[in-house]
Amino acid sequence: MDETLVTKRERLRSRLCSVGRWLTRNFGQTAAAPYGAGLLVAAVIAGVSVADTYWPEVVGFVVCILGTLVLLWAAGWVAEKVCRVLLKRSIRPLLSLALLIGSLYWMIRRGAGEGATFRVALVSAGMALALYLFSTALCSLFRWRRITVTTLLAGLFSGTLTVLSAVFLFTNGFDDHYIQRYLAMGWNKDAQVEAFESYLGPGPYTAVALDYGTEEGLASETVSISAFANREGADLNGAYAELYLDYDLSEVPLVGRVWYPAEGENCPVLFIAHGNHTIAVDSYLGYDYLGEYLASHGYVVVSVDQNACNLLNGENDARAVLLLEHIDQVLSYSEEPGNPLYGRIDGENIAIAGHSRGGEMVATAYLFNGYDRYPENGTIRFDYHFNIKSLIALAPTVNQYKPADHSVELEDVNYLLLHGACDRDVTNFMGMAQYENISFTGEGDYLKSALYIAGANHGQFNSLWGAYDQPAPFSALLNAESLLSAEDQQEIACLFIKAFLDVTLLGNEDCRTLLTDWDSYAAQLPKTVYMQCYETSGFVPIADFEEDSDLETATAEGVSAGASGVQRWTEELMNFANSSSYDTHALRLKWGGSRASYTLRLPETDAMGWTLSFDIADLDDEAVEGGDYQLVDAEILLIDSGGRTASAQLSDFATVYPVLPVRTDKLDFLFGESTYRHAFSTVSIPVDAFAAEEGFDSSSIVELTFCLAEGGGEVAMDNIGWIAEA
Repeated sequence: MDETLVTKRERLRSRLCSVGRWLTRNFGQTAAAPYGAGLLVAAVIAGVSVADTYWPEVVGFVVCILGTLVLLWAAGWVAEKVCRVLLKRSIRPLLSLALLIGSLYWMIRRGAGEGATFRVALVSAGMALALYLFSTALCSLFRWRRITVTTLLAGLFSGTLTVLSAVFLFTNGFDDHYIQRYLAMGWNKDAQVEAFESYLGPGPYTAVALDYGTEEGLASETVSISAFANREGADLNGAYAELYLDYDLSEVPLVGRVWYPAEGENCPVLFIAHGNHTIAVDSYLGYDYLGEYLASHGYVVVSVDQNACNLLNGENDARAVLLLEHIDQVLSYSEEPGNPLYGRIDGENIAIAGHSRGGEMVATAYLFNGYDRYPENGTIRFDYHFNIKSLIALAPTVNQYKPADHSVELEDVNYLLLHGACDRDVTNFMGMAQYENISFTGEGDYLKSALYIAGANHGQFNSLWGAYDQPAPFSALLNAESLLSAEDQQEIACLFIKAFLDVTLLGNEDCRTLLTDWDSYAAQLPKTVYMQCYETSGFVPIADFEEDSDLETATAEGVSAGASGVQRWTEELMNFANSSSYDTHALRLKWGGSRASYTLRLPETDAMGWTLSFDIADLDDEAVEGGDYQLVDAEILLIDSGGRTASAQLSDFATVYPVLPVRTDKLDFLFGESTYRHAFSTVSIPVDAFAAEEGFDSSSIVELTFCLAEGGGEVAMDNIGWIAEA
């Protein structure tokens, strides 16, 4: 027994020695090649990351990469010396693998926006091993002239994998065809809205741009926002901002650009603010497409520089104060004889807009505009009180700043929200939380509208930020091939913002329905999937699901609820984005193959001339994952006190798309996975449009029933109610 064991050990030792001799014969003395490759790859990844944040110029990238390379080489040299003393052997092969796997893993993990998942580990290890083998094979072939079948095959195989990895990382990615598939289901309207034709291109005015706060622009003040933000404790970012900007937060210059119509006087004005981005980019110049477009249509547009607030955290209140100071500065130009802006701005017609953190900020600015004291410190007084009528948020964050630990809740103000389903910066449809926190008292005419746009990303709302929502090198993992073009995304912003401003500042109702019924404009809009919800101050809820946890009660007095044929019936806090709540409760229904329904029993209601309105969203991820793409549909029944019925089909009045199977990074395509995005769509059906039985009396409605489509599904519903005739 012992002799057998010894024999087996000797055989194993002999085989290992044979393998060792084979490796030495083919790949001996090549350890320096993968080590150099590891140093170079790690230096490029780390150096590009630093440069893209702090020095995004050619010289910046070169210096940061070379500096990182020197540091890594020095650290490796020390590690090699220590290990030779302690272990009596070189660890260069292990260092090479560690550098390759570690740097690629960091890049891929951050680029894909996920944790320590199997697919991240597999891809980073595969790429690292391919690079390791390729550099080793090249060294053996060209440095030591070992031209053998083994070295040739190793070079060919690993070289192919390396080239494929480079193509994977350094091209735009893959085309995502779900948008075309969805459009084929629902894009069937070719009617033209005549009034909308004037929106499609520049207007009749000559757009003129001028700057303020710059050396060649109009003179402006400096303001202190040090009471609302500070750079202390911001580590490298704070020190870098102080050095680069060359001013501290107690003396922030008011810098911006104004676009105005050369022939215009007393024009409504829009102030827009960018969000958090590298301070080496003048982000306020990235809304030129919007400024020029709106100025040509008779608006003054002011884009304000908020770089002083970038690279900070919890600074959204400072952004709000800074915007209000800009408003004060620019309005003073309009009152100054001899100023190019003299008499051009109507200070009674102001809208404010923001992008990203700036999109969150506009709600805070509106709140502060109505306050006399700063909520975090009452010794700081406010005295703004501008006539701000409307708010616009582009891909906003939410609740990064909460005044006195409260979410920002607003009343009776117009609100427009635009967000892209392919946003990889603000990945969740966060702005819906702010949308839900805007309420109407029923006095006055107000509107809030939200648009979720398939194929739109974060950066292309700003012409300087571009198609990649993450900095280099992590942007190499983003899939940009399936994005809308920058021109289409910016056209969508221009069209919806103009319609919103026309309605809320000018009282021009010609294209108001763009904000409530995009379907009617489908033939004139950029081709993509839109999900739109809205509410007006004339809305009267039947059930908004906020009143209690009793499934059989509803918001309006005397209303009771019931469901039949369902597998799941809840009223729950909507958390579509997986990490941030919509700040609203909604009805959730799931049903199988049999027909299911949800019924609201009403006190006798006179709905003559009214419109039934409700929000609905598809939640059936499994159906879409299985390739079952169906528009959301339902039959809606109204029953009068005599038992007579009127019916309407949801699909006749709105296009409600299924869940969006979004693939924003290349790993999603590589592994055939999707992230499922959900958003509400508002459906409005005039009571007069219901197909009624003979004798049906719309002045005595006692029951409202939603008959859900056969075959099973899952939906959320919210804000079921009436819109009274104006």
